[in-house]
Amino acid sequence: MTSSACTALAVMCLVAPPVAGQTVAPAPLRHGEVSFAMAATTVNDFVGHAPLARVEFSGTELASVTGVVEVRVAEMRTGIGLRDTHLRKAMRADSFPTIRFELTGVAPGDPHGDTTSVAFSGNLTIHGVTKAVRVPGTVVLHASGAEVTASFPVDMREYGIAPPSRFFGVVRVRPVTQITAHLEFGNQED
Repeated sequence: MTSSACTALAVMCLVAPPVAGQTVAPAPLRHGEVSFAMAATTVNDFVGHAPLARVEFSGTELASVTGVVEVRVAEMRTGIGLRDTHLRKAMRADSFPTIRFELTGVAPGDPHGDTTSVAFSGNLTIHGVTKAVRVPGTVVLHASGAEVTASFPVDMREYGIAPPSRFFGVVRVRPVTQITAHLEFGNQED
């Protein structure tokens, strides 16, 4: 839910072709969103979305870039108000209002044209539980900026969240959620 993983993505969008020792050039965030795909029994699977609440980074070389990305649980939307209420209740949004990814490292792979595979390392905090994660992603460079995407599974139970269940367990959300973060950086639209 992370929303998770967005911080690393934000940092990667700010680089020229990712090579060890590459200088990081600042560019404003044009758009940032996290989506979460959830599977449920006896009802349709669904995808929710949340805008990024905070994106920050520092460092002048790719190997030294660190950062933070945050998402507010109250801003997570699935398209159905009652389902959103159940989601916020399961995640205890009143006690744990923010999902946070703290980027501690970036490992770029080999570039293929304008796209480079990367691995973002950091700490993901959901529901007051922090775990070290390594998130695969890509960076696509454009004339006016870059796009960063990362996608990874999160098992809610590992973060102390009981998957929502209704009607005596007949309708249940499966515990593993696929999180995708997408960030666009640049000074103008392509």
